[in-house]
Amino acid sequence: MFENIQQGSRLKKLDQIDGNLPFIMAGTTNTGLVNYVGNKSVRRFPKNSLTIDIFGNVFYRNYEYAAGDDTGVYWNEKKHLSREVMLYYCTALEVALRGKFSYGKKLRSSQSHDILTSLPATNDNTPNFDYMEDYIIYIQNEYVIDLERKRNLHLNAYLEVTGFDNYELDDGDIEALAREVEWGEFRIGDLFDTIKRGKRIKSLDRMFGDLPFITAGAVGRGFSSYIGNPSAEVFPPNSLTIDMFGTVFYRGHKYGADDHVAILFNQKHEYSKYFLLYVGTCIEKTIKGKFSYSRNFYASDAHDVIISLPATNGNTPDFDYMEAYIKAHQKLATANAIRNLDLEISASKCIVKGVES
Repeated sequence: MFENIQQGSRLKKLDQIDGNLPFIMAGTTNTGLVNYVGNKSVRRFPKNSLTIDIFGNVFYRNYEYAAGDDTGVYWNEKKHLSREVMLYYCTALEVALRGKFSYGKKLRSSQSHDILTSLPATNDNTPNFDYMEDYIIYIQNEYVIDLERKRNLHLNAYLEVTGFDNYELDDGDIEALAREVEWGEFRIGDLFDTIKRGKRIKSLDRMFGDLPFITAGAVGRGFSSYIGNPSAEVFPPNSLTIDMFGTVFYRGHKYGADDHVAILFNQKHEYSKYFLLYVGTCIEKTIKGKFSYSRNFYASDAHDVIISLPATNGNTPDFDYMEAYIKAHQKLATANAIRNLDLEISASKCIVKGVES
C-alpha cells in the first residue's frame, strides 16, 4: 500500500521554534497535533499521508507537517491513493492495530511493513479502490444529512418549547435587551403565598407510576423517577423548586418532591412562565454558595430571602419587562444553538469535499 514508510525525528519542546508547520507526536488529543514549529531543520512530510504513533493510533493528514520520533509516516509517491481510499485504509489499520501496542510494546515504522489489514478486494485479489471511495463518500454524505436533520429537529423543538414562530429578534426584544432598568428589593415570602416542603418517600417505598418525583441535585434537574404512590402530594405546574443546596428550577408540569426540596407557587395570582424563569434565576444568584450538605436550604429559609427585581416605582415588580427580557434571551439562545449547528454543517461539508473551511 505504501512505497514510503519513515519515522519522524526527535525535536525537544525546548528546541521548538514557533512557526506555522504542524508538528505531530504520539497521542489522540487533537489528533496528535501538539504545536506549530518553524525549525528549518525539520523534515516536511507530504499531505495525503497517514501517521501511526507508537501506540498504534492512526490519523489521515491532508496537509504538510513534521513529526516526532514517536510517530511513523506512510505515503505513496509512485501510486496516487485518493483521499477517500486513505481514509478507508486509515480506519482499517486502526482496527488491525487496536490493543496491540502500548508503552511496554511500542510500534515503530520499521516493524510495520508486514502488518496485514482486511480490505474490500476485486476478483483478482487486489484492493477494490472504487468501492472504498464510494463507501467513504456515502458515509460522509450521510453524516452531513444527519447533521441537517438534527439541526431541523433542534429548531422545531426550540420553537415548540418557546412557542415562537421564529427566533428573529423583533423591535420589542431589542428594546427589552437595551432598556435601562429600575430595580427594587422584594421578599420571597411576599411574592409567593405558598412555600412548602416536599415529603420524603424512600427509594424502596416508591411505587412505579407516571408522576415525576423531584429530589435534590442539578443532574437531570433533580428528576429521580416516576412514582405512583397514592400518598404523594402533587404540586402544580408553573412553580419553582429550591433544593437543599440552593439549586432552583422552574417546573412546567405536575410533580412530587421529597423533603429536601422547597416548592414555591402563588395560588391567588398565577405568574407567567417567563416571570418565574426570571425570578428563579434571581433567587439562585442570591443564595448561591450559602447552602451545602452541612447547611441545607429548607422551605422555612425561603420566606425572608430578599432578591432584586426590575420594578416600577421601586415597589412593584415590572412583570412586562421581565417577560420580554426572558423571551428575547430565549430567541438569542435558539439563534446561537442553530448558528453552531449551521457552522458544524458547513465545516463538515468542507471536510467531505476535502477543502479548508
